[in-house]
Formats: sequence, C-alpha cells, structure tokens
Amino acid sequence: MGADKTEGAGSSLLAEARLPEQRIVDGKLFPLVLTPSSPSESAIDACELLHTCRAFLEQKLKEHGALLLHGFPLRNGSDLYSAVESLGWQTMSYIGSAPRTHVVGSVYTANDADPDKFINFHHEMSQIADVSTWASKVLFFCETPPLERGQTPFVMSHKVTQGVWMQCPDFVQKLEDLGLLYLKVQPLEKDLRYISLQGWPTVLGTSDRKEADERAKEIFNSKVEWLPGGDMKMVTGPAKATRNFGREHNAWCNTITIFYTSTSHKMGISLENPYDVVFGDGSPLLADAVETSQKILEENSVDIPWKQGDLMILDNFSVLHGRRAYKPPRKILVTLCK
Repeated sequence: MGADKTEGAGSSLLAEARLPEQRIVDGKLFPLVLTPSSPSESAIDACELLHTCRAFLEQKLKEHGALLLHGFPLRNGSDLYSAVESLGWQTMSYIGSAPRTHVVGSVYTANDADPDKFINFHHEMSQIADVSTWASKVLFFCETPPLERGQTPFVMSHKVTQGVWMQCPDFVQKLEDLGLLYLKVQPLEKDLRYISLQGWPTVLGTSDRKEADERAKEIFNSKVEWLPGGDMKMVTGPAKATRNFGREHNAWCNTITIFYTSTSHKMGISLENPYDVVFGDGSPLLADAVETSQKILEENSVDIPWKQGDLMILDNFSVLHGRRAYKPPRKILVTLCK
C-alpha cells in the first residue's frame, strides 16, 4: 500500500513533457521525459522530490528503459551525488578501461576521451564476465552542455537484436552458436592514440604480472599472453553476443562495432593493431554484417541535446549508449548503480 501511495505521489508531483527527439518503442515513449509539476527552488527541494517519487521513477524506468529528468535545479557533481542518495539506489565502482576522472563520492566524468572521438554503443561494463556484477542503472548528468553536438545517444537494445536477425539471420545464428572472442593488446602505459587503451596496471588495479593475470581471468574471463616490453595481450571469451535479462527479448549485448577491425587474420594483434573481434571458433566476422549492425544501431538511436541540469537514467540491461563527438566545453558526469 505504501509503494502504491508513493507511485501515486510521483504521478502528481512529476509531469510528462515531450521532445521532438523522443521515439515510440513498443508502444512506450523512449525516453520518458519528466519535469517537476511545481518549480523546485533548490537542489535540496529537488532531492526531496526525487526521494518522494523514487518508487514511481523505478517503475517508469522498468516500463520505458530510459528517463530524462528535465528542469530540476541540479548544478554540479555534489548535487548529482545528493540526488542519487535521495533515490536510495546503491552505487558501485566502475571496472574497465574508459578514461574517467573522480569528482565526488560515486560521481565521475562520463568519459575523458578526446572531443573528436565518437564512442560507439555499448552496455556499461558489458566486458565483465559475471553479469551479476554489472551496473543495472547508469545515471548521466549534464553540468556543462557542449557548444555543439556531444549528445549521449541511446538505443533500445532488443530492437538491434531483432533488426540484425531480420537482415542477417545466419550471422546472428552463428553468433548464438559460437559466441565471440575479443582480442586486445593492453599496453603497460596508456596509449594516447586509442580511446580505451589504458595501461593494464590501471585497468586491473595492480602492477604485479601474476596478480594481473589472475584478475584478467577472474574479471574478464581473459587469457593473457605477455608481450615484449611488458604489454599484455588479452583474449576474452567466448562471450555471448545476446543476453536475456528477464525481459521479453534478448539484448544486443556485444561490442562488435567497437572491436571489429578484421586485422587479426591478416597481421595479428599488436600495439599498431590493438583490437579485433572474431567468432568463438576464431573465424572472422563478416564485414557486411558488422556494418549492418552499426546501421541498425544508428537507425534506432535517440539523440537529445544536453541542457544544463538534465539527469538521464538508463536501464543498463535494456539500453545501449554511446557519445557523439563534440565542440568543447562539455562536462557530463556519471554514476553507476547496482
């Protein structure tokens, strides 16, 4: 009864808004845009409102996959931290190779990659072998909107699975049968030529080779080969290409459009060619099918220009996200929740 009352309070305290970039996905607005029914005067007021509406927001996130909270007087990382505390969601640490800067508490910059770099679509922390340790929610907050572009595009994941299956059924069946192997050279020190080539001591939290080998296997299900100069070659998988998280349809839970280069069968993997992804039996992916996957991702994406104070909440098991290139300045913050 208490939860029902809270959800009722949410429906009266928050109003739906419409944006031209919204889509209708499976009969639901994507994302659902919510604003305070009455203006909030301060971040404290906003946090009290979020606390009151937390059950309502949780339910709407399950229904829609993505929420955009617009018009709340939130200004910076401290306000975001307080907002997440008000929602009562348990935060968690990031594991992976994205370059990020700590701001306060559980709040980090979303990605410090160069502004001219497009970050392709992915589920947060999907490279982690144990799905139970993934973030279930990803919260993005706009402290400083970009001068141009810089959206955080997002896609309903099962629509990608359906689209690729319809256009490339044999490819998807082979993905289901064999899974994927991700090939990557993780350097000893950060390689500035690539977005996610942090040094392996940073990614794995240790400079000890034996311990790094064990952590790579435990965290990523990776086999490690040590290269001259102290660099690490990682072969991760076989990993599933789609996954079901208790929803009606399978999510497109892979990063083939990020990793695919087709170089490993021609010249191997090295710091000059540090990425590739292949089928689980080692055979190469089909370039046309990877291109089709990227096309379907883009066709289904939602790109909403950031406004200062916007808070976007994504169901990480249902929605992929990325980052468009942008003209600085831009400061988008992130918090991950279990």
